[in-house]
Amino acid sequence: MNDWDPNSFSALGFFPADHAAAESGKVYASGAYWGTLHFPSFPAVLPSMALVAVVQQPFSAAHADHEFAIALEDADGKEQGLDIRGSFRAAPGLESKYGEPNVIPISVPIYGLPFEAPGDFAFVLLVDGVELARYPIHVVQSG
Repeated sequence: MNDWDPNSFSALGFFPADHAAAESGKVYASGAYWGTLHFPSFPAVLPSMALVAVVQQPFSAAHADHEFAIALEDADGKEQGLDIRGSFRAAPGLESKYGEPNVIPISVPIYGLPFEAPGDFAFVLLVDGVELARYPIHVVQSG
């Protein structure tokens, strides 16, 4: 994760979970922060999961549209077909102090994520085209 800079976005959290939801400014997750997936054979498919990102938006970026993207890359940096894109616009709450950043939770459900072979992969989070975080996972064959 990036060190906090009051003038740029940062990722306060970025992780996979079995299930997750972002509601009322909070994240509800179960089976979170796993790092290894086991499959008996390949190609394989993960039936369902969720990706959670908690983004800190600088005060200067409030009241504007912003784009986020989430991808899956292999160990060589090649994208693996997961291409999630979305947008958000956030404003400070009534209780916020002038100049305070916003915290924006994002939860994305994913169904049928394919893996052609075992290996090392990473989920990658970008906001406005800038990489904020990367979460590595291992995909292994277990018999």
